[in-house]
This record gives sequence, structure tokens and C-alpha cells, in this order.
Amino acid sequence: MSTNHLLKRFVLPVVLLLIMSLPTNAVSDLNFPEDAVVNITHEPYNVIPSDGGDDTDAIQRAITDNLGTGRFIYFPAGVYDISKPLVAKDKSGKFHARLTLVGQSRQRTILKLADHCPDFADPTKPNAIITTGSIQEQGDSPDGGGNKAFGNYILNMTLNTGKQNPGAIGISYAVSNWGAIEQVIIKSGDGKGVAGIAATRKIPGPGLIRHVRVDGFDVGIDIADCQYGFTMEKLTLANQRIAAIRTDMNVLHVNQLHSFNSAPAVQITNPQGMLTMLDSTLMNLKPKGTAIQSKGTVLLSNVIKPAGYDKLINDSPRHLINPSMLLTGRDAPVFFENDLSQWIAIGPRQAGESDDTQAIQRAIDSGKPVIYFPNNRQYFVSNTIVIRNNVRHLIAMGSEISFGAARQPFSDIANPRPVFRIDPTAHDQLLIEHIFFNCQYPGEVLFENNSPATLTIRHCGGWVGANGHRHAYRNTANATGELFLEDVFLPGWTFKNQTVYARQFNPENPDGDGIEPQVINDGSKLWILGFKTEGPAPFIKTVNRGITQLLGGYNYISATHKPTVPANSVPYIIDNAQSSISVVTENFRDNDYKVYIKDNSKDITHADLPPRNGHKGDRSLSILNVTASP
Repeated sequence: MSTNHLLKRFVLPVVLLLIMSLPTNAVSDLNFPEDAVVNITHEPYNVIPSDGGDDTDAIQRAITDNLGTGRFIYFPAGVYDISKPLVAKDKSGKFHARLTLVGQSRQRTILKLADHCPDFADPTKPNAIITTGSIQEQGDSPDGGGNKAFGNYILNMTLNTGKQNPGAIGISYAVSNWGAIEQVIIKSGDGKGVAGIAATRKIPGPGLIRHVRVDGFDVGIDIADCQYGFTMEKLTLANQRIAAIRTDMNVLHVNQLHSFNSAPAVQITNPQGMLTMLDSTLMNLKPKGTAIQSKGTVLLSNVIKPAGYDKLINDSPRHLINPSMLLTGRDAPVFFENDLSQWIAIGPRQAGESDDTQAIQRAIDSGKPVIYFPNNRQYFVSNTIVIRNNVRHLIAMGSEISFGAARQPFSDIANPRPVFRIDPTAHDQLLIEHIFFNCQYPGEVLFENNSPATLTIRHCGGWVGANGHRHAYRNTANATGELFLEDVFLPGWTFKNQTVYARQFNPENPDGDGIEPQVINDGSKLWILGFKTEGPAPFIKTVNRGITQLLGGYNYISATHKPTVPANSVPYIIDNAQSSISVVTENFRDNDYKVYIKDNSKDITHADLPPRNGHKGDRSLSILNVTASP
């Protein structure tokens, strides 16, 4: 019996079973207080799961009614029967953003497409069970793609495209700056269909795709266009016919892909495409083939090609395998409190209170570990809120925090005032998530960390600061715990003597001054998977024996409010420190930075970087380890 026959008959089915049952690093159920979510089974939608009735129209009403708010549309466990596409359109019929769909259980909340649906019959005109969108304004693409697809989330559920639906897509995903598909299973009932996830409309990303399993389809995850990049982590992709992951010109940052296929694990079909891939296993039932077929730029670290493929990757001078790494990533701690008696809502204002500052502080000081913001109003603050006492989890449910008219407290540029100050609590871990910030005064910093606890900030974005003065985070000497940043679109970060792990990290500052860095690593260990910038350099400044490991970045050089790129600014500054950098640039202007990387001993200029094979101003830097001497 041949080796390949043995592989097919015995080894690979066992490996597939192990892969499909990999731990998801998540809690089993998500339960919320009734005023925290829009429960699809309650008034006015009254969906009854698992009753065999068609739930499409009621779910579409819930999407239309709540689109643009970020409210959690919540699906308790059960089967929801779908017969038509669910589309992120408002009551006027236009696409809009900030859609959040959340299931109670990854395995037990199931959106099931009926077999043989007419809308899903034609692979040349595919439709998705769920289509998210960008805010549609005059001149925008009518298909819902665009660069204003902010804060679109699909979380903790299964999508099943049924049988005899060859034109089906699980999720047609438009996302911009912040948003995620997370803890989701997408499967085809008969293996057929166009894609599990398709981000193929105009300029998708950046966004996060994590803890996702796709079974079947032509392509597992299909990404197109040249902007703005996707961070993908902990993926299990199996039984695709064309490729597990495919892109043309976009930029992919992938960690822990488990691909089990008779097709290539990754296809990059255009020279502008870029892949950074870490710690992945690529398996094949066929006796021949190439695991990664690339016309673009590829960096691989600890990517395993078991028996089945002839080659890991096709030959190219633009491919770099197993470069030296300065740092290794880690996962954030995972916890969720399902005992709802431990939750407390932000209450109403009391007599004489002109905003919500004191109401928020009262909830924090109540003694409850979980503080939540019912997303039924905008929250206005005028002073620093202190996180302390017994708080372990602050979840805003997509609510907006705004300064309103409180300009004076947050206008001292020389001494920025924190919006949240994090002091020691009774716990060694703190999670802050799903906040939309509308805080647009120049003398503010969103988070001042004064706690030794491990801190995770995730799924947060918004508009911060003004006139180039934009600050999201700083820490005191007391903040010795690890910091995890996951899917954040907030500008201005200073890490001092911390260990930081960032995923889908977007600190862009389009009207920056070209002097103040978007990120300062001051003596810290900073690991980044997926990094996107707009605005003038510097992007990252690493000093005082800091170490920066940047794995996959997209620097949009020409996206600055200044009339020209400030050529004397430097994107990456390394001073008595170390950096390892993997990025591409996009530049539609005629001028560019003279120096891209500066350290104490040498400069790396525009001319030193290879072209991305796109516009003349585009560069591609696969990886460069730089150690700067004092």
C-alpha cells in the first residue's frame, strides 16, 4: 500500500478530526441582561427558533431597525431558518455600517439556509446569508462596499448554507478600521458554494477574522482589492475546492491557520498581494501540489507542510521563510460572567447631574464585577472616570461615549486628562470592550493605566482628539501587567516598560504633525499582528531598549491631510532598541519619505526597499531585523 494511500485512509482523517475539535479559547455560552441586547425572540420581532418557520423577514427587520447603532442583535440558541439574503440596509434601502449580530452559542445558535433557494442558485451571481455594508453616500458603490464599513461584527454562531445552493456565500463581509468575525462556524451542507467568507467588494479592511471554521465551498476565505488588510488568527479551513484562502492585491496577516484540503492552502494571484503567516499547519490529501501559490510577497515562520504537498511554496525571491523572530505572541485571557446577578447597568442621572459621569462612577463603585452600558442612549462625560474596586469587565454594548460640550476639561494639550483611569481592582485581569468613542477635544487620553493587572482592550474604535493631538493610551510605572489590544481603531499609544500584544491594531492619525509618533514603545516588548496606519509618520518609535515585532502591516502613505507627505519624517525610528518589521506601503502621491527606517548607525531609505509591483510609490518590506546601538 502506497504512502499516500495510507495517508488518506488512516492518518489524515484522524488529523482532521483533531483539527475540527481544536479548542476555541472561548466560553461556551454568552448570556446578557434583557436591557443589554436586542433579543430577536422578544418583541417586536418574536422569532421562534427551531419551529421550522421562515425567520428571514423578522431578522431583516431587526437588522434594518438597529443598523448604525452598534446594538447587539442577540440570537438565543436554536435554529433560525433563512430563505433570502440578510442585508445591512436601512429603511431607505441604503447600505449602512455598525451591524452587530451575536449568538448565544457558537455551536447551538444556527442560521440555516433552506435547500435549493432561488437567490443562491447561480455561482456567477452569488448571494450571502449575511451581507454587511459601508455607509452608502452619493457616489458610493451600490453593492455596499467602501471605506466606511465601520464596526461590523458577527460573533458566536454557526451559518449553514444548506444543500443545492451553489451560489451561496456564508458572509459577504465589508469592514473598515474596526470590526470582526469571531467564534463563527460556516459550513456548506453539500460542500458546494462560492465562499465561506468573501471580502471581495471595494477596499475591504482592516478587520479581524478569528476563531473561525469553514467547511466546504470553492474558497474558504476570499479577499480582494489592494486595501486595507486583514488579520486572521486561529482558523480551521477544510474541504475547499479552489483554495482555503485567496487574495489578489490585499495584505493578509495570518496566525495559526489549520488547512486540510486537496486544494492549495493559500493563493496570491497578483504581485501586489502580501502574506505574513505564522505557526500554521497545511495538509493535503493529494499526492502532489504546492501549499502556497504566490505571485506576491510572502513571509513564513514555523509553517508546517505535512506529507501530501510536493512543495510548501513556489520559488520566488520575494518569499522569506523562517526569519529570526524577536518576540512570540500570546493570547489574551478569556472570561465571561454568565451569572447575571453580577452585572450592573449604568443607571440614570440623579437630580442636579448634567451628564453621565457620576452615574458611570456609581456603577463602577457598586461592587459588581461586570459594568454594562445599555445601548439606549448616548453617554456624556465631563471628568475622569476611575475603574477600581471589584470591576473585572467593562462592556459598553457598542454604546457611544461623548464629551458633548465638555470642552474645557479636555483641552489642555500639555496635560491631557484621562477619560478612564484604571486603578488596581480586586482582580488580576480586566477586560474593556465594545466602546464607541466620540471624544474630539485635543487635551484627552482615553485610558491611563495605573494597575498591575493584565488588561485587554478589544473591539473599540471611534473619533479621538483634535488638531493632530490624539491619545488613546498611556501607563504609569504601576502598570506592570501585560496589555492585550484586539481590534482597536484608536490613535496615539505610549507603552512604557510593558509587554504588549496587539492584533488588528489601527492607530491612524490623518492630521498628525509629522513629529509625534502614532505609537511609542518606550522600553516595552511590543508584538503586533496586523498594523494599519494613515496620516504622517512616525508610525512606531522604539526607544530605551524596547523591542518591536511587527508582523504584517499596511502603511497608507498618501492618506494624510497635509498637502504633501512630510518627507523629512521617518516611519520607523529605532533608538537604542530592536525592531523586526514586515509591511507594505501604498502611496498615490509623487513624493515619499526619504528615510523609512532610522536607527543610531544607519538609515534605510525608500530606494533600499523593493517595489510592491504596483504604483511607483509602493514599497514592500518582507522583514528586517534592526538592532540599534546606544
